[in-house]
Amino acid sequence: MVARFIGVEDLGKYTFALGFTTMFAVFIDFGLTQTLIRETAKFKEKVENYVSSIIGVKVVFSIVIYLAVILLVNLMGYPAITKQLVYLAGIIMLIDSFTLTLWGIFRGARNLKYESISIVINQAIILGVGLTVLFLGLPLHYLMLPFLLGSAFSMLFAFFSTRKVLKLNYKITWNNRILKTLFKISLPFALIAIFSRIYGYIDSVMLSKLIGDSAVGWYSVAMKIPFALQFIPAALAAAIFPAFSHLYVTDKLKLKQTFDRGMKFLAILVLPISFGIAVLSEPIILTLYGNDYSPAIEPLSILMIGLFFVFMNFPLGSLLNSCDRQVTNTKLVGITMVFNIILNIFLIPAYSFVGAAIAFLISHGFLFLASLFIARRIIPYSKRHLLSVIVKTGISAFVMAVVLFYLNDFINFVILIPIGAVIYFIVLFAIKGMTIRELKILISVILKRK
Repeated sequence: MVARFIGVEDLGKYTFALGFTTMFAVFIDFGLTQTLIRETAKFKEKVENYVSSIIGVKVVFSIVIYLAVILLVNLMGYPAITKQLVYLAGIIMLIDSFTLTLWGIFRGARNLKYESISIVINQAIILGVGLTVLFLGLPLHYLMLPFLLGSAFSMLFAFFSTRKVLKLNYKITWNNRILKTLFKISLPFALIAIFSRIYGYIDSVMLSKLIGDSAVGWYSVAMKIPFALQFIPAALAAAIFPAFSHLYVTDKLKLKQTFDRGMKFLAILVLPISFGIAVLSEPIILTLYGNDYSPAIEPLSILMIGLFFVFMNFPLGSLLNSCDRQVTNTKLVGITMVFNIILNIFLIPAYSFVGAAIAFLISHGFLFLASLFIARRIIPYSKRHLLSVIVKTGISAFVMAVVLFYLNDFINFVILIPIGAVIYFIVLFAIKGMTIRELKILISVILKRK
């Protein structure tokens, strides 16, 4: 809706502001929330002291980072409207950082219920207020209002939930002893987050400076779909990270089984999505966004292929971080970041936003292969079994894609989606890529039934 109402150039400014501030959010959190989740999953009695100290240090970090964002966007010479958008997005960044820590308490306790409720309401606020701003035709900077209100609600909901549900009595403190311990653990997490954010958003910043706002607008439309779908592996990662931490010290066999099952289920889910949207990218872009965004068709197809690696990297990263391999994971993500920047330096000037999409695909593929190699040192997963899973799900998704390709000219893509899903699962069961028992387990996981 935003893309249709404000046009390509304004969409470029809007998405740049959100992406630019998102890169700096990791410097406020500095890996402390991941540390909180992992440590409180092991030592529940320390949660109040940890949270109080983290909130205290985040107050200081928030002031410093927000001022840095303001200074940098002014030094980069952006127009007034872009700077206004960045200022507002920066406030949202600060609120979200504190909310992240509060939900980290629940994640450490392996309770995602209240965060899930908050997310649903948060998105409803963003949708409702956002549509109101669009239909009233308010100036561009008002499009930050939906996020501001949604983030404010989430922080308040998280604050009262931790107080009422978990009965925690934390406050703003500065305990040097606790902070020293936390920062020692959080440094690798912080570097991972910093590296990930940079290689996740540097393409938009580089497109903005090297090509222009229109290129950012087209690329953001293509990126929006795979980015939105990342909630699937992110939700799984949120659930299995504390579980991995617990099983690593209590039950290595169950750790392997949990990892194997997570990888298989993600492969089963992501490959038909990747193949399907890649084949249907043209009708999806033209129907949802309009002819003005037709240049986004090609990068969307490329990004959807890369989505497979994005999905699979979530449990791999969680495994390394939860099993005391966060330093190794930091090095991997750091190398990937440098590799991604180099690719963008060469590909963006030559191929614009298509080059950025190619860099995305290659970078995430590299991280996947490197992480798989390291994970083998933690748990003896079966390479043959994993390869069999990928091959069988890949064959099923390919057959589905071929059918969709030939039907695309005759049937609306909305109708093709359920048709594709049926074809995919028929082939998957036929070649024994999935059993009825595994399907029941997958459904029970989705529905949270036991």
